[in-house]
Amino acid sequence: MSANKHDFPIFSAEYRDRWRSAGLWTDDTLHGGFDEIVAAYPDKIALISADATYTFAQFKAESDALAAGLIGAGIGTGDIVAVQLPNWVEFCFLQIALSRIGAVIQPLHMAFREREMRNLCEFCETDVAVVCDIFQDYDYAGLMRKLMPGLPNLRKMIVTRGAAGGADEHVLAELVAEGRDNLERLESVNVSPDDVFYLNFTSGTEGDPKGFLHTHNTLIPLMKITAAMQASANPDRVSLACSPMTHSYGHFSTYNCAMGGTSMVLVDRYNPTRILELIQSARVTAMSGTPAHLIGILDHPDFDKYDTSCVGAVGVGGARSAPELIARLERTWGVKTGNTYGMGENIVHTMTLPNDPEDKVRETVGRPVPGVELKIVDTGDRAREAATGVVGEIVFRGPTLFVGYHRQPELTASTRDDEGWFYTSDLGFVDEDGYLHYAGRAKEVINRGGTKIYPKEIEDLLNTHPRVLDAAVVGWPDERMGERVCAYIVPAQGKDLSLEEVAAHLNDQAVTKYMIPEFVINLSEFPMTPTGKVRKASLQEDAAQRARDTG
Repeated sequence: MSANKHDFPIFSAEYRDRWRSAGLWTDDTLHGGFDEIVAAYPDKIALISADATYTFAQFKAESDALAAGLIGAGIGTGDIVAVQLPNWVEFCFLQIALSRIGAVIQPLHMAFREREMRNLCEFCETDVAVVCDIFQDYDYAGLMRKLMPGLPNLRKMIVTRGAAGGADEHVLAELVAEGRDNLERLESVNVSPDDVFYLNFTSGTEGDPKGFLHTHNTLIPLMKITAAMQASANPDRVSLACSPMTHSYGHFSTYNCAMGGTSMVLVDRYNPTRILELIQSARVTAMSGTPAHLIGILDHPDFDKYDTSCVGAVGVGGARSAPELIARLERTWGVKTGNTYGMGENIVHTMTLPNDPEDKVRETVGRPVPGVELKIVDTGDRAREAATGVVGEIVFRGPTLFVGYHRQPELTASTRDDEGWFYTSDLGFVDEDGYLHYAGRAKEVINRGGTKIYPKEIEDLLNTHPRVLDAAVVGWPDERMGERVCAYIVPAQGKDLSLEEVAAHLNDQAVTKYMIPEFVINLSEFPMTPTGKVRKASLQEDAAQRARDTG
């Protein structure tokens, strides 16, 4: 079976040689890096779940057996394998097993139902789907059985923690059992570090998700460095990721475990009470999640009843942290949590470091990570670089750039140039010290009478109000001004904030008058993407409808 049966894009030889010669592509694979760790720490605890604990040697044994079982079922090199599972150990086994057999993992969110599953599997020409049976009262296997007849490329289904229901179905546990006696199948598999092995989708906050493709070389060298740094900082690290493993932020938690030799606690659904219990019982030392995840934990009414003193590191990703959240994490656990900036297409672009000045940690998303270049270009003319302090489009160049969008070559070409620069469509500026200030998505900028207003700056200020749990700012369509500023607020204790209170709070901080919202809408919760980001497009649509309704 061809490693490029889906006609995945490939980098030119010149591009590949550039990063190899710079030492930033090391030709490591996910499973190869994992094998090195297993050899060094076979008896160390790798995975901790509600049902069982696995050492690194056991982790390898399960994933190897699964890999052999998948080959026996006719699944192998170049196949796209959709995985719709909670954060279960089987997901971890699949990550390593699919890498080992040269297949491509395509995570799909647990929140996806018939429309999303059909559209994504049809678009991707998915070959195999791995689903759970019934989880949280939803029949995932039943849904996939319904969809399969209409998806001619989807030739097999694998059921996890359930039973098979047809000739084209397998049970994951049975594949593992069959593979244990046939490990010799793995000897003939040849995986190139330049092969695509990861396909995921942008979170779709703008309503246009795109499938980005990564090779081992675009991901694994960075992951090995990150994992080694984490393990060096604390060899007894026990991590817990709140984010689902179907999202890149949660997915890569397994990589950190697999290539750092550190332990990972698995949580199959986000529940602040359960997470606090696990922090206390498993003595979790490092936690990660989106701002929404962490705020939910910190605001738990019984937070002080749990011993969370073991937490010594907190990673915030998926969305930019408000300065107030960074301050709360430091007050609570004494951790120097900063900001990172990146996306599925380039992973990590910039980040703040613990020894950065406090104002830089609060107000910026840091400086470029090693090997990465950054520039800001004029939004109307990409050939012109913006001056220091001037907002423009953020442009990236580095070894972690994705190889392309799946089945969208024109879109891929529109985002990059011949020199390897990737145009993000995000806005920001670089200050005189080289720190990047993130201003938001280009489509989120509010144009009020010709004045450009960047929502993120207002949101950060609103989040400092003691009665604001979260804030999101969008444009309110206006015939005369074009747009006005509208603030959506999730208030603390359900007590709404008035327009006057919001204005007074911002006036106290001496903001420019045009930044003060002219409309305030209180909500009990924000519409969210499956990855924990505020769905700004939904709020923009809501504001537009309210503007029409009020004439």
